[in-house]
Amino acid sequence: MSLPIEVVEARDKGKCILFVGRRASLEAVTAQDGTYPAEKKLARLLAGKKMDFQDALAGAYRRLGASGVGQEMAVHLACEKTEPGPFHTAAVQHFSLVFTTCQDDLLERAAKASGLDFEVYYRGDPVPVPDPEKLQIYKVWGCFSRPETLVFRPEDFEERPIEDNLRKSLRKLLVRNVVFFVGYRPDEVEFSWVYEELESGFGGKLPRIHLAVAQGRISDYYWQKWVWKGLLLFTAGPADVMRQLEATFDE
Repeated sequence: MSLPIEVVEARDKGKCILFVGRRASLEAVTAQDGTYPAEKKLARLLAGKKMDFQDALAGAYRRLGASGVGQEMAVHLACEKTEPGPFHTAAVQHFSLVFTTCQDDLLERAAKASGLDFEVYYRGDPVPVPDPEKLQIYKVWGCFSRPETLVFRPEDFEERPIEDNLRKSLRKLLVRNVVFFVGYRPDEVEFSWVYEELESGFGGKLPRIHLAVAQGRISDYYWQKWVWKGLLLFTAGPADVMRQLEATFDE
């Protein structure tokens, strides 16, 4: 499906905020013949058997504690041997403000390789004001290179909430810009958790949200669930999204 015109026009005006999910990392790793677990496989790795991801994560916390969970997740998700993929390179070049739930450093390394001036923010830092002259990356769930910033589940979010003044900044940002989610699937809790926290911080249904549904078919149940919430969904992998966006530059 084609890239929504609202996303293209918002990006051209510097009014599109990009949210990047783990499926972008999965795409880069698998393209380089590596292995990166999607959510169902990650649950099996954490639990040692087939289990719902949320339950598997809760069990890992009981066994390993917070620091142990961080170390275990880094084994599976850190992407230390992976080079940034085409999506990461294009994302940092074409968007000035990028939020991500990925805890690897692929976006940062893509920015360095591109010679960009950029700054990285972590949970609890002020929400940055978009600056067309400078790339800003906000690590919503922290980064493996800074274990003290990591969060993995709603309980962690509650222990380290977004303060009220940050919620006001977030609300202004969401009202004034089009939000574009890439590298997520609406049937995985990664997307549910980040969306729910944004919705809570905003104080109601989020406006003008587009979601590029990554890799694979989505059931009618999940499709309708998110459409009912007001999301505008279309099917496209992360790299394909950027190829479509770059194609509009020549039109």
